Amino acid sequence: MNNKDIWKIAMEQSAIDLNCKVTDFMNKGSTVVTSKLNEGRKKCYTKPMFCGLAYYGEGLVASVDERIKEFMEGFVSRHSEYRCFDTPQLIVLNREFEKYGKCVCFIAEFFLPDLEKQVLINENIEVKIFSEDEVLALYEDDRFHMALGYNSDSDKKDVLAVVGYVNGKIAGVAGASNDCNKMWQIGIDVLPEYRRMGVASTLTKILTDEIIKLGKVPFYCTAWSNIASKGNAVKCGYKTAWVEMTAIDIEDAMKMIGE
Repeated sequence: MNNKDIWKIAMEQSAIDLNCKVTDFMNKGSTVVTSKLNEGRKKCYTKPMFCGLAYYGEGLVASVDERIKEFMEGFVSRHSEYRCFDTPQLIVLNREFEKYGKCVCFIAEFFLPDLEKQVLINENIEVKIFSEDEVLALYEDDRFHMALGYNSDSDKKDVLAVVGYVNGKIAGVAGASNDCNKMWQIGIDVLPEYRRMGVASTLTKILTDEIIKLGKVPFYCTAWSNIASKGNAVKCGYKTAWVEMTAIDIEDAMKMIGE
């Protein structure tokens, strides 16, 4: 597997998720398609998207509910691809989405590994790799929710983890979830007292290599505002691949913020 293979697989997966063509991401301009639940989609998609935007740097794809397709075609025609993610435009989208009980919720940046980049490993950190069957033992410690899903009953679950120890004590965990058949998502969590010691970058890099050995593509996702997480991604040899925006039910969004 090389960098070209990784990007190809990622775009193919996004095309499945958004019900579009891979070439839609590669050609300049914007494409609006009707959302659909396709076989092989990421497991987080349990119902068709009301509105999802994805952008790899060339073409923007909007996968939408049929009710707002005409509106979105007009919207993307008025703005360049990346400008559709700007706050003024998101306000316009929110006003339209509210008519259907929806709102803009998730805006995320996705990273893919650059296999040609050298990454420094802190050799002083003791590392242990946990296979899928062994990951359950980590659930006894509930301090690592950014790395582990703590759920073995769902279709999407933790399938691999790398744990780091400093002076015999657990310092951090990097976990991988089976988001879809070809791509596993990486999560990382380091206890406050062990940060800035290279724990996050060491565990992320080792987990990345282990995932690739298994023939899967690792990917890393974080909010645009999470500077620390984005810095770790870059330090671990990752680079920005694409960005997404997703709208959800307003009621679900309110539950997320406890209202």
